[in-house]
Order: sequence, then C-alpha cells, then structure tokens
Amino acid sequence: MSELTETPSRSEIERSVIEIVARSLERPVSAVHLNSRFWGDLDAESLDMLDIVYAIEKRFRIRMPRLNLLTRAIALFGEEKIVERGVVTETGLALMRLSMPEVPPDWITPGMRMYDFRRLISVESFVRVVERCIASVGNVRCDTCGGPTRMANPPEMALQCELCHRILDLPSGEQLLVDDLKRSAQQLNLAIIEASAPAEIDV
Repeated sequence: MSELTETPSRSEIERSVIEIVARSLERPVSAVHLNSRFWGDLDAESLDMLDIVYAIEKRFRIRMPRLNLLTRAIALFGEEKIVERGVVTETGLALMRLSMPEVPPDWITPGMRMYDFRRLISVESFVRVVERCIASVGNVRCDTCGGPTRMANPPEMALQCELCHRILDLPSGEQLLVDDLKRSAQQLNLAIIEASAPAEIDV
C-alpha cells in the first residue's frame, strides 16, 4: 500500500483506514465497517492499536494523537472535573458527546467508567481524526517566510516551504485534540488548568 500523494477524498480515507485495520487485525476487509468498534467488535489489543496508528501515519503522512480524549481532558481540566472514583463525571460525558459526534449519544451514559471509553472508539473515529489531520497539514504556512508548504520528499515525515525550502514538522494530531477539547470547554464554561500529560500512546 503506497503513500498518498494528493489530498484524498472522504471515501478514499475510509477505504484506506478500513484496509489498514483489516490487515493489522488479520481480518477480511468485508468484516471491517465504519461503525466497527475496536474493542468489542474487532477484539483489538493495545499492540494492534499501535500498529494501526503507525500504519495510518505512514499511509497519510500525518501525526495522529498519542493520548485518548479522556486522558487529555484530565490533563487540561483536572481529574476531579472529568473522573470521580473511576467514574466519568457529567462534565466528562458532555465533553465526549461534543468531541465524538460519530458515537451514538445513548452509548455515552451516566455511570460509565473511564476504562469503558475505549469501547466507544470505532473505525469511523479514526477516519474523523485522519480527516482533521490531513486538513491541518494543508493549512500550514512557513513560520520563517510565510510561504505555502508541501510534503517533503519521502520517506521524510515533514513539510517543506515552497519558497525558502525550510523543513517544518508535521502538525501534531495531539494539538488538534487539545484544540477540540478547548472549543468544547468554552461551550461548557469549563476552566483550563493546562496540566501536563504523559506523552505516550493511549488509544
């Protein structure tokens, strides 16, 4: 499966993500659907998720988030606002509903434990993240001269300014997740404390 050289359509993203998931989990493509949940429907394990994330990054030349939404929300807003004795608070549930529109609302219910969050993550969740990451790549301007950027020559995972040829890092999927949470926090009048979080994959 070669890297993409042009901005893919939604259907191309869906097809590629489904193919990556099927290959990583050793399943036929026909058995993987957009609403397939990694934990529960596809029986994925943590190592499988790592493989899927890395394959998606290579395929689309993007940087995926390295922490899940609740872990990042705890870092931004404080654990007491998001989880209480292992149970997701009403504020945490509201953040999930705003940030994960692909998840049916009745799946995000009171009494949900933090560990249950992963059971909501579907193939479509990954497709949405890929779309956001690709869009953010297209918006990057050179921080030196302000020029437009393009993908650097493979296999480098970076951008290059078309004017001054400066090499720039790809946008962080982690920052996209933070930006989404901050927008949701504004709707909920939720204060941000900017606490640090571990820089590891926690999908």
